[in-house]
Amino acid sequence: MSQASQIGAAGVAVPPAAPAGTTAAPPAADQATVTPQPTSASPSPEAPTPAQRKMDTPQRLRLLSLSVVVAGLVIGLIGALTFAYLAFSLSRAKADTAQLIRVQKIQSNLLSADATATNAFLVGGLEPPAQRAAYDQAMSSTSSLIAEAARAQPADGSALAALNQHVVNYAAAIEQARANNRQGLPVGAQYLRNASAELRATTLPILDNLVSANGARAADEMRAGAGYIVLVLAVLGLGAVIAAQIWLARTFKRTINVGMAASAAVLLLIVIGSLVAVLQLRGALNEISTGSLAAVNTAADTRIEANNAKSNESLTLIARGSGQAFDAAWKSSADSVTGNLARLSGKPELTSQWQAYADVHTQIRALDDGGQWDKAVAKATGSGKDSSNTVFGTFDSNLASYLDGVSLDASNSFADEQPIMIVAAILILLGGVAVALLGRWGVSERLKEYR
Repeated sequence: MSQASQIGAAGVAVPPAAPAGTTAAPPAADQATVTPQPTSASPSPEAPTPAQRKMDTPQRLRLLSLSVVVAGLVIGLIGALTFAYLAFSLSRAKADTAQLIRVQKIQSNLLSADATATNAFLVGGLEPPAQRAAYDQAMSSTSSLIAEAARAQPADGSALAALNQHVVNYAAAIEQARANNRQGLPVGAQYLRNASAELRATTLPILDNLVSANGARAADEMRAGAGYIVLVLAVLGLGAVIAAQIWLARTFKRTINVGMAASAAVLLLIVIGSLVAVLQLRGALNEISTGSLAAVNTAADTRIEANNAKSNESLTLIARGSGQAFDAAWKSSADSVTGNLARLSGKPELTSQWQAYADVHTQIRALDDGGQWDKAVAKATGSGKDSSNTVFGTFDSNLASYLDGVSLDASNSFADEQPIMIVAAILILLGGVAVALLGRWGVSERLKEYR
């Protein structure tokens, strides 16, 4: 091979090909191909370095500003909603209490009507016009109260419908008793006893259940615990703002940030105001529960039991010697009245008036047990100043007036607390907005130093 063939076009010597049948020798060391070694890995542009991950001061200030704004608005909004809810709860408690009083009046009216009907029945023939008018008035008032109660509380609708049907049945039975009594038929007495027994067996239990249900509703609404939610949030917010104020002081070497300090002051006012409002409401509700509302329940129960006793007094005489069960019922009701009157502080005249009636009843029982039934009936149905009707009427009238008075006090007590809760809701909402604005302004003053 010529020398020219051994030289490449680029002037680089090319080793001759190995003869056929031989193995090519490895290239010389100085001609060996060098494999490049990998260099150290350079930082990935996607993975941030610790310096990049660290939040700088302006970013922290912006986050702090946002946090203060959100915290202030949340506290203000939740506080406003909470105290608005408490105002609404007071409104519901007032309505439930009014319904409770309404149902108790229905009980009193029914037993007063029964007492009047049984007493008039003792006269025989046509009952005295005054007693007939009193019975009609009691029954008319009962019907009106049932309709009013159904409109006021739909939840009681089904029970009141059943009650109304029982009242209609009772009135029909009393009319049958009267019709037979006017004709001098002994069956009239049985109609009367059946009507009174049915009243106590079916009608009064419905009313007892309605009293319990509305009393429970009123008690559920008479709670101030929801107000503590605002108090807790405001305390947490105050702690967070104070911590932020400390961080700002250390970071910027300044003792006070005016905006954050003002924000903390507003939060402190919210804490104090919420605590005062909650304690005020709690004390007021406790006073209502143990004061006027308790007096309403006691007075209503007293009037119910008193009229029950008066009815049983007449039923004992109607039974003519076989009325031991009615006399025992009178004693049971009388004991309840005596116990209730002992709990009505400041009304000793009611106790003395009831005792006067109880003394007359004792005289009636002595006459009846002594075989002087006609004199006992005269004492029970007469209109003289020492008769049972007159003495009991004085007690019942004064008790009814007292019941109306304490019922009005309970209603007014609920109404007096509602404006306080509404004002608290408005002030807390405004306070929350002030916390947000003041805190944002305070942080923005530090942010300006970076612009």
